[in-house]
Amino acid sequence: MAAVRYPEAAKRLMVIIPADLEWRDGLPWSRQFEDIYFSVDNGLAEKRHVFLEGNCLPQRFASMSPGRHFTIAETGFGTGLNFLAAWQLWEQTRVDDAWLHFVSVEMHPLKASDLQQALALWPELAAQASQLLEQYPYLTPGWHRLLFPAARVSLTLLLGEASLMLPDLNADVDAWFLDGFSPDRNPELWQLDILGHTARLGRPGTTAATYTCAGAVKRALESQGFRVERVKGFGRKREMIIAEQQLAGPCSANSLDRPRLHTAGKRLLVVGAGIAGISSARAFARRGWQVTLAEKEDGPGAGASGNPAAIIYPKIAPPHLSAWHFQQQGYLWLRQQVKHLPDIWRETGLLLLLAGNQLREGDKLPGHPWHPELVQRLDAKDASALAGVTLTSDCLHFPQAGFLHPDALYRAWLDDPRIDCRWQTRIDDLQAVENHWLGTTSAGETLAFDAVILANALDARNVIPNLPVYPVRGQISLFPGTPGLSGLKKVLCYGGYVTPAFDGGHCMGASFVPHETDTDIREEDHLHNRHLLKTFVPALAPALPPAAAWQGRASLRAQSQDYQPLVGRAGNRPGLYLNIGHGSKGFCFAPLAAEILAAELNGEPFPVPDRVLKSLHPGRFARREARRQGTALAPS
Repeated sequence: MAAVRYPEAAKRLMVIIPADLEWRDGLPWSRQFEDIYFSVDNGLAEKRHVFLEGNCLPQRFASMSPGRHFTIAETGFGTGLNFLAAWQLWEQTRVDDAWLHFVSVEMHPLKASDLQQALALWPELAAQASQLLEQYPYLTPGWHRLLFPAARVSLTLLLGEASLMLPDLNADVDAWFLDGFSPDRNPELWQLDILGHTARLGRPGTTAATYTCAGAVKRALESQGFRVERVKGFGRKREMIIAEQQLAGPCSANSLDRPRLHTAGKRLLVVGAGIAGISSARAFARRGWQVTLAEKEDGPGAGASGNPAAIIYPKIAPPHLSAWHFQQQGYLWLRQQVKHLPDIWRETGLLLLLAGNQLREGDKLPGHPWHPELVQRLDAKDASALAGVTLTSDCLHFPQAGFLHPDALYRAWLDDPRIDCRWQTRIDDLQAVENHWLGTTSAGETLAFDAVILANALDARNVIPNLPVYPVRGQISLFPGTPGLSGLKKVLCYGGYVTPAFDGGHCMGASFVPHETDTDIREEDHLHNRHLLKTFVPALAPALPPAAAWQGRASLRAQSQDYQPLVGRAGNRPGLYLNIGHGSKGFCFAPLAAEILAAELNGEPFPVPDRVLKSLHPGRFARREARRQGTALAPS
């Protein structure tokens, strides 16, 4: 895999230290900053006065055009009170088909129990607070996207130091809530290099509001092109600051050139009905798009996404890269989407055996910022007790991992009146795409779609020649349960994998043969899968049924040259996008990749850091080659 360069500052470990609260007279105080989270007079009234009224949000929300988006960015999520107050106002005043996007950075987030206690102070926000608490993420560093489609609200939490998080934020901000603890208690959050992002991410007309009236803050905002006023503060506070951006901010030094469609038609064609295509259809349908899903076979999951069990777990990153690791974030996003679907999701937990090619995975855990609820190292004895079978190596235990049933997931995600499934519809060359294209014909006839997403794996090469993806053959083995296998409680991964029993049997996989296109069932692949199990879990080998009882399924994965998917605009063609190249990690990669595309086409804040967008962009290979050749490449 090609190396990704990171700023020196990002190489230090970023471990999230939760807020240390003290309750004084029933109100939360931060021990870290020796400051209160909101006014002792009336915290909610304070937030409404300073941030909602200070940014003229009641009037701006009510005057929005249908189908538009409004983005608020905040420094200091704290108890989430600003977010919930803005959400409540949005529901009271928004126009149809408009979305509110809220982005907030927080270095010391509250633990879920503390957040619940703090928000219980505001019963009038209980409806919004309960939904926030239901999705509140594990306190891991990096980007966390929470989606509330019924309210047309999204929340993107950036957990970590603002100096590391904000430079990677890619968003078009309409209003800023500058709400860190006071400048004398938390000076780092009010420095010029932090406040400079208000201009970088804004544009003329972007507003900002803050409770402070400190002269240093006023001068910093003025230096960034804001017109600043001091106005009446809340309660006993005499003054506060409001500001409006007058000049366009400087272009981000690390922002990838990604023109956004901002389409008003909201008609989308998705080609391919594996996990990438179905995730894409769902992401856009949730945002009100009319989606046509075209699949050449007679149903979903006919290719590599059609196995009866999909193993879900993350490959953890080295500690200093954890905040920017796409697979970790994709795993957390997928779990959030399926954790309440008991007929689809089996949260058995998963044990990754630290043996063979997986041995070095254990080296990443010391200093890793993930909580033990997400990953922990166990010796062989403790791992065996959890697995229900004797293991001979240490393991990484992912308690929240497991496996899901793809067919049931597809039925659930396609159950949306805005998704029109067209089975046995072949669109696998450029002419076929042109026949379903956006815009108008030479005769002025309007065609069907505003955008097209190719999620058809290897077939995308028929539309766009020379895409840097290649086939990898994989065969799974399916066999009936036996008494000796009945005690297996966890998914085991060891270079291969085996599931606990479901539907009377087990799933074991999977072979990995690059550049082969044969999908016939092979005895040698069954032997390969069996050999891996016998090598790493010898206690289970005698319990396997005879080979005559085995069945299998073989399919082709689309793997990219650098093992990262291709997500984003295809070349210089406006309206044509890719969601392919996920290899064997499609279920962890593709749903979050679909959110990236939805953000791009809807003008939303991106759900991943800017450097991750670069690492996924389909044009990255051409850019790398241009750098090697010393030539310039036009933006794509």
